[in-house]
Amino acid sequence: MFEALAVLAPMFVIFGVGFVAGYAERFRKSAPGLNNFVFSIALPCFIYTSIATAELPESFPWQVWLLALILPGAFSAVVYYATYWLTPKHRSLAAPLSLSASYGNVGYFGIPMTIALLGTDAAVPAAIVHLLHNLVFLIGYPILRGERSQPSGHADAQRSNRSSLSRIGREIVSRIFLSPVTISTLLGIVVVAFSIPVSGVITNSLELLSATAIPLALFSVGIAMHPALASLRSGMLSLGVVMSGIGLKNIIFPLVTLGVAWIFRDAMGPGWFGTVFLMATMPMSTSGYILSERYDESAHLSAAVLAGTTLLSILTVPILVSVVL
Repeated sequence: MFEALAVLAPMFVIFGVGFVAGYAERFRKSAPGLNNFVFSIALPCFIYTSIATAELPESFPWQVWLLALILPGAFSAVVYYATYWLTPKHRSLAAPLSLSASYGNVGYFGIPMTIALLGTDAAVPAAIVHLLHNLVFLIGYPILRGERSQPSGHADAQRSNRSSLSRIGREIVSRIFLSPVTISTLLGIVVVAFSIPVSGVITNSLELLSATAIPLALFSVGIAMHPALASLRSGMLSLGVVMSGIGLKNIIFPLVTLGVAWIFRDAMGPGWFGTVFLMATMPMSTSGYILSERYDESAHLSAAVLAGTTLLSILTVPILVSVVL
């Protein structure tokens, strides 16, 4: 545990610095621009340089699709229907709770922590697991929550279906093929696979930009805690529902992932197994809060779970890592 904590401690210190800085209004106002820089420039450069300096995995186990794509979606669905049918008074919170309990911060937290703990050989597995995990929620949640009212009439229904299919197509293209993370991953794989020479000026520039990814990502997550804590302090939420979301994300979901991944551990190999499990231990994604704010009536629950899972991960991630890996 102490070895894992020693690796992760500097990251949580930077997160704490971001949280303290978030008390200043100028930092809170700059958070959207900072997030855009990290997601569009710094993190893609970090992924590219990590892949370009590592060896490609010998195989891509099919079990990764099960663990990084299907399992999070299935877990989210179980949480949704369990909340909807077992707790009628909290039915309006079923969707944001299911999102909060399964959508992990596999980008800002997951990729840097996985590479820090498992080495640069985990760069490609981390990037792929990140993409698969995000597909479930960045595409699935808007599709499920974006069109809750359907027009009446056969012609209107046909137009609605065509509109929905068009929207789904645009979501898939933008989230998968036009994402800076996807592009940087593919570029890194192509450069390594075909041994393409890259100018030292370009390589050094990308390395300088990539060096900003981890600290800025963690710093921005720290700033994001303030609106989350403000929602929690508002008293508009049931503490039991909030604690349920925190427990599901930080403890139950990692253990469920571990149970399924353990069955395929030998077939996957230690690198893929470790990557999938580490990604599952991550706290709730800040993107989950943004999705909930856009598609739900209230984002207070997601904000509270985001704050709680991030703070609790200071303990749960080192403990789970030390016990399993």
